[in-house]
Amino acid sequence: MKTYHIPVLIEELVEFISPAPGMIIVDATIGGGGHAKAMLERMANKGLLIGIDQDPDAISYCQHLKESFGEMVVLFQERFSRLDRVLDKLGIDKVDAIYFDLGVSWHQLEEAERGFSFMRNGPLDMRMNPSEGEPAYSILSKLNVRELEQIFREYGEERYSHRVAKAIVELRRQGRRLKRTRELAELVERVVPRRGQRVHPATRIFQALRIYVNQELDELKKGLEKAYSRLKRGGRIAVISYHSLEDRIVKNSFREWAKGSGFKILTKKPIQPKQEEIKANPKARSAKLRCGEKIR
Repeated sequence: MKTYHIPVLIEELVEFISPAPGMIIVDATIGGGGHAKAMLERMANKGLLIGIDQDPDAISYCQHLKESFGEMVVLFQERFSRLDRVLDKLGIDKVDAIYFDLGVSWHQLEEAERGFSFMRNGPLDMRMNPSEGEPAYSILSKLNVRELEQIFREYGEERYSHRVAKAIVELRRQGRRLKRTRELAELVERVVPRRGQRVHPATRIFQALRIYVNQELDELKKGLEKAYSRLKRGGRIAVISYHSLEDRIVKNSFREWAKGSGFKILTKKPIQPKQEEIKANPKARSAKLRCGEKIR
């Protein structure tokens, strides 16, 4: 079976979640099922793992978990901001643990047709769920300089946001539209100084567009609140994030919950991958894991 995604911080996540027989666990971003499989193996054929993902490809791929673990696994194609609806459908009020692995999977980056990566020439789509929302090329074809600049600055923390936004709008004035990933990457390369940067100049622009297209930060805030409300007393929540905007939301949410003495933060500082893991999987280098426990 072709690798869909390489799970990050798998041992550390399992340690904090502490899966055991009889538990009900929610994998809010099941992706390729790597974290889910590790949890299921420690549940000794007793309990339930609920896998959620808005990407239909992920849900299709993770059918192999049902083949291996049977009725212990239920899968839902859904946004994690709607995890309460999923639990209501199952007649479940509270769960033992919920975890999130944010960001883009290896599969999504490798599939040119999904439009997530400037390394693959495909349509500028970037939707996690291809049947929902507005693709990136549509957004680039109608927003003005100020609106585009705000997206690139807020979600990509791009220093040259205005320059890139202006170039996109100028291209439209010439009767041209950006429809392919390579076209956008080449435009960014032309207007953003490289100056010895290790990362490609289009990296932050692509990140910003992906976050905007999928409303990822709003989704995360909603998903965290839904997750906290559905945790049992003693239940644990864990989040693996990949950039500062996500991590800030997770950190602030944990702090807010802890103010009322109903939540205990288990990671004073985020857990990061060991050098051996980063060497084996360079994409893991920016990952940060935060965990907490609902104590009342």
